[in-house]
Amino acid sequence: MRPHFRVSLLEEAPNMRCNIVPLWCTLVCASALAAGQPTVAEQDASRRISAVGAPALKERKPLTHDEPVYVVVHTAVDCPICKVWRESDSGLALARKLSESWPHMNLVVIDRHSLSGSEAESLYPPELRFLYEDRSARYQLSPPTPLFEIVARNRVVLRLPGLQAWTEQVVPALRELERTRETSPSR
Repeated sequence: MRPHFRVSLLEEAPNMRCNIVPLWCTLVCASALAAGQPTVAEQDASRRISAVGAPALKERKPLTHDEPVYVVVHTAVDCPICKVWRESDSGLALARKLSESWPHMNLVVIDRHSLSGSEAESLYPPELRFLYEDRSARYQLSPPTPLFEIVARNRVVLRLPGLQAWTEQVVPALRELERTRETSPSR
């Protein structure tokens, strides 16, 4: 004969089940909502990263004939998505083609050693050191990869991560910038 030590909670208090289930559901929903709702700071960061770039680009006055534009691509050597971008005809090959077609568009690839590593100042050309300094000040030297930035007039005018962003937003934004560029040198 086995002693009966376990007593079911429902046997002791049958009404308890009715009280616990709604409480449990409320707690689960509240924690899910709390986890799912970004803070104001996260929303602001998200806006800056997704850079609703097209409106920001449209609000700017056209580039002058010889004003440089930088396409900064953040990658990592061991990033599989970056490898796809590098090897794709619509990735690095297209970026190089655009940079050759438009003499004032400069392609800069910041290729850190690993996904888990940080970007080093030596990876940035002198004219874009301010980007490194800004990231360093914000402790963001390991951005998501691939990350694409368009820099004009010493400002990031578009910042978007991911392959889809490259083809659907970054390349069209570059074409729009070049389309609206002044064609003759300003005097």
